Amino acid sequence: MGLRSWIRGGSLARKVQRRQRRMVVLGGGTGMATILRGLKGQGVDLTAIVSMADDGGSSGILRARLGIPPVGDLRNCLIALADAESTAGALLQHRLPAERGATRGHPVGNLLLAAAIAEEGGDLERGIERVHRILNVRGRVIPATTEALRLRGHTRAGLSVIGQARLARTRGIDSVSLDSTSVRATRSALAAISQADLLVLGPGSLYTSLIPHLLVPEIRSALAARRAPLIWVANVDEQEGETEGMNLDAHMDALVAHGGAGLIDLVLAAAISRRGAADPGLQLQPRFTRAASPSAEPRPPILVRSIASKVRPHLHDSLLLAHALLKLKPLLHKVD
Repeated sequence: MGLRSWIRGGSLARKVQRRQRRMVVLGGGTGMATILRGLKGQGVDLTAIVSMADDGGSSGILRARLGIPPVGDLRNCLIALADAESTAGALLQHRLPAERGATRGHPVGNLLLAAAIAEEGGDLERGIERVHRILNVRGRVIPATTEALRLRGHTRAGLSVIGQARLARTRGIDSVSLDSTSVRATRSALAAISQADLLVLGPGSLYTSLIPHLLVPEIRSALAARRAPLIWVANVDEQEGETEGMNLDAHMDALVAHGGAGLIDLVLAAAISRRGAADPGLQLQPRFTRAASPSAEPRPPILVRSIASKVRPHLHDSLLLAHALLKLKPLLHKVD
């Protein structure tokens, strides 16, 4: 569905008015928990689709020892959407003492998810549903795939880097891919995308949380066939290692190069304070521009809003970001 059609309304908008608007967020990592925390309780039917490429820390250890997909990002999203987040978070984020040779212990939430998956006979989605019920989650958290994805990256210097944790610390990434070409998306993820009224990509780590969604063929096809607009929430600033030295244009180029061509309808970027003035966070020089060449990929419209945290200005503020997204419908008249 085109952006203008969504703005102007029509039969879809009238139907949406009679029910909660279905919002689907795709991502992973702490950025996804931030946006979910803000949208929770805002009167939307909320679904989080989590990329499954994490292989560091506790998730990586459980992934290797138990043969289960990574559970850390699932844990963070479940806690963010929990009815009593402060209580659930304090318990499930608590880390047990580290084993000999390890720098950090397992969070209780990771072990809870691992136990729930085991109790459900190894079924990842049913295990997540069990934890949903325990935490009384407001919304749904579903994996993009039930497989543990293995990322392989190449740098502009010609180096090959394997694994999400290593890629997150790598500067100058040129491309990433999946080791497997036969990864299947979950049916619940595909259904959520097809039924969404608004889709949001990010915020999150570009190469290790967002792009992995585009590398799953069925997810990419579902996004191409979507009936709802897709909004990309750009990170507030560069990420040390992974996107160090990359401006907003470079981020968009990477998304396009990895299957995002023609998918993004609007970019929501943060304004941050630089020496007393509000400037776009990732709009470092050169500024974000529409492609000059007719043959190049045209740039989607961009909205810059004050959605950065005043306490941690390199990150988003949950509520400011949520309110900006919920106000997009009238604002889109001005940019389309």
